[in-house]
Amino acid sequence: MTTYTTLWTPYDPPRPALPFPSLRSAHAAGFEDDALQWATQRGLVSGGNDEAYWREVGLGELSARAYPHAEASTGLLLTCWIGWTACVERHFDEPATPAPRELLALAKSLVGRGEPLRVRHPLAAALSDLWRDTSRLMPPHWSRHLAVNLAGYLHACAAESQEHGSDPGHVGVEDFFEQRRLTVGSYVYCDLVELSVGFAVPDGLYRSEIFRRMRQVFNDLTSLVNDLASVPKELAVGDMRHNLVLLTHQREAIPVARAACQVAARIEELAGTFTALKEQLEAEACRQALAAGDREGLRCCVEAMEAFIAGEQRWHELSVRYTQASEPPATPRRDCDARS
Repeated sequence: MTTYTTLWTPYDPPRPALPFPSLRSAHAAGFEDDALQWATQRGLVSGGNDEAYWREVGLGELSARAYPHAEASTGLLLTCWIGWTACVERHFDEPATPAPRELLALAKSLVGRGEPLRVRHPLAAALSDLWRDTSRLMPPHWSRHLAVNLAGYLHACAAESQEHGSDPGHVGVEDFFEQRRLTVGSYVYCDLVELSVGFAVPDGLYRSEIFRRMRQVFNDLTSLVNDLASVPKELAVGDMRHNLVLLTHQREAIPVARAACQVAARIEELAGTFTALKEQLEAEACRQALAAGDREGLRCCVEAMEAFIAGEQRWHELSVRYTQASEPPATPRRDCDARS
């Protein structure tokens, strides 16, 4: 199979048209510095390269755009959650990095509803602090959902770390999505959407097929928005397995530009699916006889999910993590209808 490894310079990904509003928190000032101080005190950031990485990602801006409806104190807590996941990602970015045993053990104990373990590893200790500060703000059934999704995320990250540098073999699109849905962390971020608006989706509705599907589409949308932006960064290190643009580029032997346009089209299709599911969710809420207050909370939650997706897209356009990514040698830019 022919494999294309060239990319136009600068990489200019197509921008999918999303029917969701892009908002920004009115409390954004201070998110970055206060969360950085939190991370430093817990040993996640030790200055130098660690702080430079934190600033490069722009975690305060991401939080302000991903969770624009959160009150100031909740917004800071959410920024700390995002910072923690960024540190988890950085830990596992190293090839074949073992998962801290305390981190996985803590996640298991949270799923089992036991008392949080006493831990010393910085990633585990920070998670313990976040869990304590977060779980007291939301009802027990919400915490159970978050615990399950945290454990799935961490185990998937640990498994993916062992694959660095391996031959991707015959990874198909469905295989890609099955793994990506866990490693991208979006199920955790989706639970935190509920925290951002102060409403926990009732357990019965959360477990319904309609809401399960909506959360899956949310996950896929956020994953693919990231994939469009991260092409230069991942192409530079030869990671063809964990980005749908590059996987399509390799498997279909088509230019990166054309593969990016295919992914952009898939994003727009998924956005339409999300909108259709929103209507079905309202019908399911009526079928389950949710009280008026719960239906209003659900509406706010879904709107916050939409704002997260649009906000993530905007953050990718602003973050120097992506706008200043390493670029391969220049080649002519190809339009979406380019032929291989």
